[in-house]
Formats: sequence, structure tokens, C-alpha cells
Amino acid sequence: MRNIKKFPIGGTHLPENKDLTTDRAIQIALPVNHVIIPLRQHLGVPCKPHVAVGDKVEPGQLIGSNTEGLSARIHASVKGTVTAIEDRTMIDGAPLVCICIKLDPDRDGLDQATQALLAHEEGAASKEIPDAAIVIERVEAAGIVGMGGAAFPTHIKLKGRSDMPIDTVIINGAECEPYITTDDRLMQEQAAAIFRGLEIIRQTVGAQKGYVASEINKPVAIEQLQQEAKNWEYLEAVRLDTRYPHGAEKHLIKAVLNREVPMRQLPMAVGALVNNVQTTVAIAAAVDRERPLIARVLTVSGSAIRNPGNFLTPIGTPIRDLIEAAGGLTDPEAIIVIGGPMTGTATTDLDLPVTKSTSGIVALQPGEYADRSNEVCIRCARCVSVCPMYLQPNRITAFVNNHMLPEAMEFGLQDCILCGACAYVCPSHRPLLQWLRQGKAQAAQQGRNP
Repeated sequence: MRNIKKFPIGGTHLPENKDLTTDRAIQIALPVNHVIIPLRQHLGVPCKPHVAVGDKVEPGQLIGSNTEGLSARIHASVKGTVTAIEDRTMIDGAPLVCICIKLDPDRDGLDQATQALLAHEEGAASKEIPDAAIVIERVEAAGIVGMGGAAFPTHIKLKGRSDMPIDTVIINGAECEPYITTDDRLMQEQAAAIFRGLEIIRQTVGAQKGYVASEINKPVAIEQLQQEAKNWEYLEAVRLDTRYPHGAEKHLIKAVLNREVPMRQLPMAVGALVNNVQTTVAIAAAVDRERPLIARVLTVSGSAIRNPGNFLTPIGTPIRDLIEAAGGLTDPEAIIVIGGPMTGTATTDLDLPVTKSTSGIVALQPGEYADRSNEVCIRCARCVSVCPMYLQPNRITAFVNNHMLPEAMEFGLQDCILCGACAYVCPSHRPLLQWLRQGKAQAAQQGRNP
């Protein structure tokens, strides 16, 4: 098909299951009793609390920051009272103990939260864009991070590097993870805000061109993007083939620009910058209205969800409240996955809160979720043929499991993007993704920076 972009080697086609929610408009879901706001919702050092137990807070009030390293500010998502500041176990690819602030909303706190969330959906403001320094300052003040899962502080990304000029900005609307339709609905409902955010990014980093890229399994979203693109001189909408993992930024750059990002290099090495759809909407809100990031859209879906949908909810809302907002579970034994089924993490803790990088909650029937075990590798090399990074997952995981971390690093552990395609195609159902995560965690503990 003409004018459809794709990366050339590796990847796989997955059952998409997006029909459950692609036509479900975004609706507001509010917490029932409390919100739990982790002080680490970003790549880098945790924030330090600016409040104490008993303090009253307002929506958007700064409650955590840290100037001693890479970090992103955190704000109250509802009006209420701080009832606890305590350690809780969060999920960030693996269990992680993190300081959290618990807020109990006041009687009118949820009404104010509703108003704030509705305001978040306002259209783009004036076409005038502030100077780059002001844009970066407002994005930093808003606490914006990569909302597609990476959670890298966005203000750092916008600063760039003088030795690596950026000529193209790509907004990642591929959303190739099964079940998740968060970006799909945003592209359908808020195309103008996405292009506004893209133009802000483009001017801030000094790029010549900007693209919003989406897979062709989102026809309504693509139509909205193509119509909106006509209003912007330097911006375009791009169609992508449906192949996993188009959402990986290096593969997205290869598909859209036909540029190969070198191993262990960032996209700016080839003059590109990639941002997530929802991050881009948040940038527009921060720059135009100085709105902090206090809420996000996510999908609640799966065969064990009674009424799947897409929800705009305050940061810190417990996932049990969102499951109830989606009609509850059809099976009490359902497997709950935070994120998508390919890269997400299964959990039994329904008190876990929504964070800035939570893209979805997927509930599956027990028989649908692969119970992977340590079976013998049959050396079929399917994991090698499907790897979009041209790695040998079978060799790397063998080194990890035999405590040979330097050899695993030599074979490209640090280049793995944890897409899970290798585990998906493995006929022996080996937990390759789990082992790769363990290897990366071990390398990080040893300061090897995978």
C-alpha cells in the first residue's frame, strides 16, 4: 500500500483486541476514597515531599520535587488532606519500594477535581508560542514526563544538545500494544491539541518538520489527524503499517524518516526527537494554560472487564476504582496486568495507583495469560528472527541466568527495548522478557547503565 511506512526487519503481528474500546469516548473516572501519589513517577531520583501529614492541599499544588538530580515535579491531583506519607511497593517493570503521599479528598474535593479534569480537555489556545526558555520552564513546572511508559522528564528532552541539532519531531501514536487505545482516543478527540503541542515542540527545539504517526488500525484517528494537519504549515500526519513494536522510538524513526539510530545512541544522534501523544497534549496544556500534570487518560480493557473503556482520571487513583468504573471483573480469578499484555506487569494488588506513565489496565481470563516457565531452549531461533533490535535473546538470557553479566552486556543486553516479542513467539514459553528485565536490573545495580 502506498504511503504506508514501516520498519524493515523484525517485529511481529499480534492479536490487537482494540475493538473493545476504540469506539469508546474518553470519560471521567474519579477515586472513591483516596489517591496515592508516588514520589517517583519518572526516570531519575525520587522527589522529596513538600507537605506533611495533616496538611490541606489544592488540585495542582506542588507536593514533591528534587533539584539534586534528574527528576520531575509532582502535584496534588485532588483537593484534600494528607493522611499519610509512607513507603509502598510500586511496580516499575519490577517491584520497587517508593515513598507515597496519601490524600483523602474533601467533601467538595472530587467536584473540583472533575472541573479541573474537564478544563484539561479545552482546545488549543492562541497560535503565538513563547520563547523556548519559557516553554521549557513551564513544562518543567508542570512535571511532565514521557507518558507512553518511559517517564523521562520532558523538560530535559526539550533542552536537547548543541552538538546534536534536531531537524524533525515525531509524535508517537503507533500504540501497537494489544488492548490499549489511550492514544487512539486522544487522536480522535483532541487532534487540534496534539498538533498544537507538536508545533510548540518543533519551534522549541528548532526543527524544520513535524509528524504525527499512527498505525492504520486506527482509521478514525488517522482521518482526524489528516484533517487537522491541513491547518499547520510544517506538520503532517503519517500512516504506519500494523506491526509490533512500531511504538519503539528507534523503529518509529526508521519507519518515518528511514534513518537508523546507532546502537546505544539517542534519536537526536540522527536529528530526531520523539514524544508520546499524551505527553504532547500535556505540553500544550502546560504552555498555553500553565496546567500541571495531575491526570491522565488510560484504557481499562480485557476479556475479564465487564464494560471496557477509556478513562481520564486523577494521578493516584487506585486501579480498583477504575476497574469498578469499567463495570468490574467478570471473573474473580482474572489476571490483572498494569500496562499492556506484552510489556506490562501482572499484579494482585488492586490498591496500586495510576501514575503518569500508566497506559492501561488489562484484565484477562486465567487461561489467556501465558504462564511461562523455565523450559529448555530448543534452538529454533524464532526469538532471534523476531527481535527488532537484531539481538540474540536466547544467548543474552543464557548469560543472565548463568551470572555472566559482562557477556550478556557484550551481546547487547543494554540495547534490548524490552518489547517482549521474543517471549511471545517462543514455542517453549520461556520467560525471556522476565530474564531480560532481571539482567537490566542487575546491570543497573552494578552501575553498568544498561
